[in-house]
Amino acid sequence: MRYIKLILFQFVPGNSLADKVGLKNGSIRVKRILRWSFNDLLHACVQFNNCQLAEQLFLEMQTLGLRPSEFTYDGFIKTVIAGKGIPYAMKVIEAMERRGVRPYSDTLAALSVGYSQNLQLDLAEEYLERIPEIQPKHLRAVNALLSGCESMNEPERAVRIVAKMKRMNMKATVRTYELLFSLFGNVNVPYEEGNVLSHADVSKRISIIEMDMLNNEIQHSFVSTKNLIRALGAEGMIEEMLRYLNIAENVSWNIDHYEKSDLYGTVLHALVKAKETHKAIRVFKIMRSCGLPIDISVYSTMIECCKWLPCFRSASALLSLMLRDGFHLTVVTYTSLLKVVLAKGDFEGALDLLYLCKTEGIEPDIQIFNTVLSHAYTRGQIHVMEYIVELIHQAKIKPDPSTLSYTFCAYEEHELYNTAIEALQVLSMRMISYDVSILSEKKIVFEDLILSEEPDAESRIIRAFEAGEEFLATALLNLRWCAMIGATITWSPEESFWGRRLASSYDANKRPHISPSKVPRPWVREPYFRVLG
Repeated sequence: MRYIKLILFQFVPGNSLADKVGLKNGSIRVKRILRWSFNDLLHACVQFNNCQLAEQLFLEMQTLGLRPSEFTYDGFIKTVIAGKGIPYAMKVIEAMERRGVRPYSDTLAALSVGYSQNLQLDLAEEYLERIPEIQPKHLRAVNALLSGCESMNEPERAVRIVAKMKRMNMKATVRTYELLFSLFGNVNVPYEEGNVLSHADVSKRISIIEMDMLNNEIQHSFVSTKNLIRALGAEGMIEEMLRYLNIAENVSWNIDHYEKSDLYGTVLHALVKAKETHKAIRVFKIMRSCGLPIDISVYSTMIECCKWLPCFRSASALLSLMLRDGFHLTVVTYTSLLKVVLAKGDFEGALDLLYLCKTEGIEPDIQIFNTVLSHAYTRGQIHVMEYIVELIHQAKIKPDPSTLSYTFCAYEEHELYNTAIEALQVLSMRMISYDVSILSEKKIVFEDLILSEEPDAESRIIRAFEAGEEFLATALLNLRWCAMIGATITWSPEESFWGRRLASSYDANKRPHISPSKVPRPWVREPYFRVLG
């Protein structure tokens, strides 16, 4: 880079070298050579990721009267994308097009990559489509767009991209296949549970992708296998997942113990979710016998596994192992323990754990509260449900759609319809914000969406999902539904009779009433995990 700066200095007007080459006389040949030199330097800035020097070089070209070419802009735009981002690069593109200079295909590909990394997939796809003739060197842009589709869960867009690759006879790389397995290895997870039809569809997709790999003479990488195992686990195809795990165990990849542990952790999570308790225990024992590093997420998964036994003593043994390994309890650990005690309907034990979590100084999250809410709703413990909702309010934690669903359905099943609608309104308001001033400030905008009689009103609300504000969209749709059935929308949730009743009825020192008939007997099952001294 020192030599680049030296060359730049030598071509500044007024230096003897610039005068000697006749730059002031406007020699076409000299200008051509200078432009080539500046172009090479600008593209070197791409390699060194030096946006500041690239800007300096670009300004020097204008000072010397050198008109930037398409190749010049290509190097400069690639550098500013990395250094200053896509918005700045687009200003350069606009200035370039005003001068009648068309961007190179490589420039369009770089812009597509930038938009993909920003998850602006419509623009990423648009710039990819603008490339007149896609070549193998543009595969990075294709893979970046596929990666964006994976992040945004847009398999339909990915299908269009893959179809375009086929039309162009583009040969995929192993990175492409890694993304394809992640995109198409399951059907609509997490929105739907896997079934016989979806399993058959997944098997067909995987077979097609693997056949294409074979035709292109590309073998599985560790990442492609891990993505495939994760997808099969999410789909609930346990036997197929374990078959690929067995293949992975017998392949000599250059991976460390942490990557191997991550693979087993993925398998464990799927096994516990599928209630394959004994298989999960076997995998956990393999990890320990092989000396693989076991992190707190693995321990939390195995503690949660104990809810299927069900055995709190086993969970306690795992907890002891975790503490001996130097880990501290987290909110995720407490959530797993809650699932174990709630598996037998022990709400007193669950509330004790919540209290212990608070006294230990661990900040609760909405998931730990939803875990109790879910079981309270299932077991008809409406007082426990109200107590948890008030704890969420006192902690100023925003509820999520699951919180609203459990609360509304609990009241609805007890035929408390007016209370259900009032609770839905209050929780939807809290999901938007606890700050009354923010609700008042946005009241007009929100009411325009909620009370609108336009046919596209709900579509306008749903567009908020695309902006990554799923909770806001859910809250507005709930409020719109309340308005449609005749409920009066109030923007002061603290004035709600339901909210005031919960605040006066429950606090941290006053436990809810729990029906004695629903408190479980002591657990007597022997633990699967014993802590050996």
